[in-house]
Amino acid sequence: MAFPRIEIYARARELNGDEDFVVSQGGVLRKTSTASVVTLANGGVVPFGGESVLLPVGTAVGVGPTGALIECKASDGANMPPFVGFFLDSPTNDVRTQGIYTISGLTAGASYFIADDGGITNTAPGTLNYAIQRIGVAISATELFLQPGTVVLSAGI
Repeated sequence: MAFPRIEIYARARELNGDEDFVVSQGGVLRKTSTASVVTLANGGVVPFGGESVLLPVGTAVGVGPTGALIECKASDGANMPPFVGFFLDSPTNDVRTQGIYTISGLTAGASYFIADDGGITNTAPGTLNYAIQRIGVAISATELFLQPGTVVLSAGI
């Protein structure tokens, strides 16, 4: 598995933490910041600020309209926030946003989506106006490589 490579040459100016720049991730150019590079260096775990939320560990979460972490459910349709990662810890609000998330029962090679009830599934929701968001691909029976996609609404089966 290839990971992003960042090279800073000796003649480059010092970074102060506020810069935006472009990196290549999986062959796609993405605008990012030095803060997101630090997140990547920390294994893809981001602590979200604010009040501690009461969600079960492993919940697929997004950022709601008030800025709080909320559960992603395909049945919420157009109101489902885009998936940002899996909730890891209540006191710190840590969320796995990048890299590999360990979970059992995966099918290696299958794409995974947010399920109707908030879990994950390897079948895209097909109910009319349910949210469809691909969140990653299983690289083994227990490892999900996170690659969130765009949220779209189902046209129904």
